[in-house]
Amino acid sequence: MNGDEATKQGYHEQYFTQVHSKLQKHVDYLVNELEELGQNSWRKDIDKHPRLPLLMKHNDFVLEIFERVQSNI
Repeated sequence: MNGDEATKQGYHEQYFTQVHSKLQKHVDYLVNELEELGQNSWRKDIDKHPRLPLLMKHNDFVLEIFERVQSNI
């Protein structure tokens, strides 16, 4: 907070492995959940759920973003 870059860098180095592991698990979980949502049979019920196409498009977009993040971790 006071511009002590050495201390900040030390924290980054000390906790990098833990942060990386937690972030990887989180992103993997979200990608899996979004893929499962995309495969559910309720996707066929567009007549019952008029906003379903918008939600499906949003989920596909978010999945694409998280897959990019996943490849960069």
